[in-house]
Amino acid sequence: MMENQEIESQKVESQEINRRCKGSVCHAVGYGILAVAVIILFILHFYPQKNKPIPVRHTNESQTVIVTIDIDSVTEHFDLVKLLKNDLEEETAKYQKELETKSIAFQTKVSNFEQNYQNNVLTQTQIQNAQRQLMQEKETLEALSAKYTKILMDKEMSVQNEITDSLRNASKRINDANYNADYIFAISSGSAILYSNEIYDITQEVIKELNETYKKSTK
Repeated sequence: MMENQEIESQKVESQEINRRCKGSVCHAVGYGILAVAVIILFILHFYPQKNKPIPVRHTNESQTVIVTIDIDSVTEHFDLVKLLKNDLEEETAKYQKELETKSIAFQTKVSNFEQNYQNNVLTQTQIQNAQRQLMQEKETLEALSAKYTKILMDKEMSVQNEITDSLRNASKRINDANYNADYIFAISSGSAILYSNEIYDITQEVIKELNETYKKSTK
């Protein structure tokens, strides 16, 4: 009887030891998982991963790498574009106002001549002189309109060239520093490229480079 009681006591003790060991193992595993999670969070916090793993073509590799730039976004967010666009719009408005004022004055003279002509208050010599003068003013007004149109077209071309040069240079700097891509494609709403994977898009980097370079040039 005593032996049975002793055996039962040993079983209970053994079960208690096993329970404690399992609990210790569970705690150890739990602490281990927690430690791994903390390490992962630390790595993600201090060593953030790239959101866009754009392939980089290394030296002597035959892989062709292409990156893209959204021109519509550049136009919207490049500070120099806004400035040049505003300047062009102001100059256009100035020329339009001047031409409109001269055109109204010319139309008034034409209306006065037609009224006097219909009322037979002009001599033949006055009619000829008035017609000659109106024709000269008309030619002068047309020449001025053509002059201003050319000035604005030349200015617009200059603006486009300046923006294009800035974009080309900034794109090259970003590409040379980070990607070494073979081609940089310009994507826009009217481009021939219908689709491009966003992971190859470097627009934001280029816009940042453009604005930083522009700010430095204005200091």
